[in-house]
Amino acid sequence: MALLSPNNESQKNRGTSATSKASARAASQESAGGGSYKAFGAGARSDFMFKDGLTYLNHGAYGATARPVMDAAQALREKIESQPSSFMTSQLSQELRASAQILGYYVGAQGEDIVFQDNATTAINAVLRSLVLFPGDEVLTTSLTYGAVMRTLEFVCDRADARLIPVHIDYPMIDAETVVDTIVAAISPRTRLLVIDHVTSKTASILPIAEIAAECRDRGIHILVDGAHAPAMLDLNIESLGVTWYTGNCHKWMGAPRGSAFLWTVAERQAYLRPTTISHFIADGYVPAFDWPGTKDFTPYLTIPAALEYRSLYGEDQIRSYCNRLAYEAGQHVARQLGTRTGIPKSMSAAMMTVALPDGYGPAKQDNANALRARIRQDHNLEIDIQAFERRLWLRLSAYIYNDMEDADRLVHAVKAVRAA
Repeated sequence: MALLSPNNESQKNRGTSATSKASARAASQESAGGGSYKAFGAGARSDFMFKDGLTYLNHGAYGATARPVMDAAQALREKIESQPSSFMTSQLSQELRASAQILGYYVGAQGEDIVFQDNATTAINAVLRSLVLFPGDEVLTTSLTYGAVMRTLEFVCDRADARLIPVHIDYPMIDAETVVDTIVAAISPRTRLLVIDHVTSKTASILPIAEIAAECRDRGIHILVDGAHAPAMLDLNIESLGVTWYTGNCHKWMGAPRGSAFLWTVAERQAYLRPTTISHFIADGYVPAFDWPGTKDFTPYLTIPAALEYRSLYGEDQIRSYCNRLAYEAGQHVARQLGTRTGIPKSMSAAMMTVALPDGYGPAKQDNANALRARIRQDHNLEIDIQAFERRLWLRLSAYIYNDMEDADRLVHAVKAVRAA
């Protein structure tokens, strides 16, 4: 595998002064807050704009943005509209870089290695479509890879006459070591790239990225991590993972407005990367090329600091502890009530959990899963993800700051009622 030729200007924006780094750290620490924290569960629901009576157990799908964060986004839009030309030409670049510095501190990376994207799929397209693959090259991924990413991989490999190898990961999962061993066993001398989830969308499983990356580095294999669910759900330190590229959504568990994501690239590979949209500054290096795709609404990127500030009202450690515990306990409760099991061990779970549906809910086909989800939504005002895989139907429940165990009871009632209907 080769990459696009480096641009000589690519590194000119990499350096940041000690002053700017200190400013980013100070801004992030200010967002980190302290003191007494807000209440979780029903007490947090008033900050969100859900319709009356809705039980929302699908935060992982599209996120849900709190009203104070939406207000901050609107204030930014009004600021821009007060003098659009001045903001776009004189302030936007500085504002984007300031937001990237704060985000970088939060996810364990340097801000100058981060560029913004609308979502993780867009970022993955930028990486994969910048690669130059040759006939016979092999690209590894897993059977758990997100559908949009799998379609992109198929497109890129088909165009290059390269071989895409989706490594089957057994489910329910046993442990992280088995996942590492399964992936390593699929590596060959022709393997050039591994594309892998950090937290799988379909099965809600945390994969052991650092351990997998170490095995790939020893063999000269690049790694692209789809971390769509990871930012804020996990306490990230991207630089310590040893990967080549990492993308994550900020609109899911971080709580920023939809249309906010990032792409991190290890420094020595930034010169080879191009955005999917080629615009004015393509020849000016990594950051300028990505920071200006053309005129658009940049406020989702610029609202990331406000989202982190909102999270500070609850406390980062407190949020993760609450959501992780609730997801696990709710999953165990639902599984007991349905007479089934959860799909992942506690050691590989965070704020989402999968629970197998028992027999009697129809075929294990995604069309049927979608129909069940629609019936639960319509008849019970409850939103839950249902997936069909490994010859079963699985509930995927999300736990966020506005959820509590009563939501799990409502889910059990709705699922049983749909079967009885």
